[in-house]
Amino acid sequence: MLASVITLGCKVNEYESQSIMNQLKQEGYEIAEGLVKADVYVVNTCAVTNTGERKSRQVLSKIEKLNPNAKIIVCGCAVQNNPSQFLTNKNVIALTGNYGKHTIIDFINKQNKVLPDLEHKKYVPFPRPIETRTRQYIKIQDGCDYFCSYCLIPYVRGRSRSRDLSDIIDEIKHTTANEIVLTGINMSDYRINGKLALKKVVKEVDKLKKRFRISSIECLVLDDEMIAILKNCKNFCPHFHLSLQSACNQTLKRMNRHYTIEQFKEIVKKLKNAFPNANFSTDIIVGFKGETDQEFEDTYNNLKEIEFSSMHIFPYSERSGTVACKLSGAVDKTTTKEREKRLQQLNKEFKNKFLANNLSTNHKVLIEEVDDKYSLGYTENYIYTYLEGNFSVGDIVDVKLIKPYQQGMVGVKIN
Repeated sequence: MLASVITLGCKVNEYESQSIMNQLKQEGYEIAEGLVKADVYVVNTCAVTNTGERKSRQVLSKIEKLNPNAKIIVCGCAVQNNPSQFLTNKNVIALTGNYGKHTIIDFINKQNKVLPDLEHKKYVPFPRPIETRTRQYIKIQDGCDYFCSYCLIPYVRGRSRSRDLSDIIDEIKHTTANEIVLTGINMSDYRINGKLALKKVVKEVDKLKKRFRISSIECLVLDDEMIAILKNCKNFCPHFHLSLQSACNQTLKRMNRHYTIEQFKEIVKKLKNAFPNANFSTDIIVGFKGETDQEFEDTYNNLKEIEFSSMHIFPYSERSGTVACKLSGAVDKTTTKEREKRLQQLNKEFKNKFLANNLSTNHKVLIEEVDDKYSLGYTENYIYTYLEGNFSVGDIVDVKLIKPYQQGMVGVKIN
């Protein structure tokens, strides 16, 4: 029997879906990923925006077109937020929220349709994810205590809980992947015995001699000591995804973010000095409640000054149950689209300049896919590379980047 796992949303969901795939495999299922014709589907949903939740529902309709008799299990944030939206579907045989993914077979066998309570007090370990030779996400933390005013995640993921460091290290030691990505819902809040400890994680992971990345991180964790630790790492890939959301102090305050734009800019300045060829990406919300023309101009001008390598730009999506719902000053859709368009143009300029700065530079590329023309993968600083020549998935190849192409750059092997 073929079971396919479909994942929406974040890197944490990706990790959990890879664990679900391995659970299914151990139970005797053949496994696949995505919208392929299968007998059983596990849909790992997202609810970070209205769009994410809508896409989660739409996936079920697409599955029914592939196989009208499919058995569907839905799990994740959209289920945690509103399970009833999935219970009306006749093909859904079981559901669970975010607690229960680690024992998904139990929910399938029992055809459970009662949402279990979230775990708030301790980290719940997952069975090991399916093996890969390329990039493996390693989840080190779950939940969030920050309660940004626009965000639903603390309500659907629960409070911040950290995974035992020994378990993290043991999983990395036994993974077949040639690159790992440390990830979590709020990885910056990783703690040991109640004390912030991401620095210790980084130092221990670097000892394993496997190249690694850090996924989305809060800027304030990147103090001078942390920057020095990362600079001294032999296996750290210099890509920083710094979750900014807005580059205006008044907007940040309404968002209940915990830094000022001045602090953020100073940290980025230090990072760029330490890692001159690093990739700096971020998330930006446009049209947040109360965002005036002047506030947007402040954001625009500060972003021009920071000069990210790339930005993920989203129009504000109101989520019921969040503090932002109670705020006044909704920005009309036309204004939001105009602001988004301006930021997208700025983003295009940033990307082009970053790629131009990497012309004729040398990198190590992890091959993740091979097609008829190129071997495809990412450099350490996360440039998507189209490598001329035939290589195997999982290879790490010394490459010179020679020209921009499509979503990244063309590279040639260094002899």
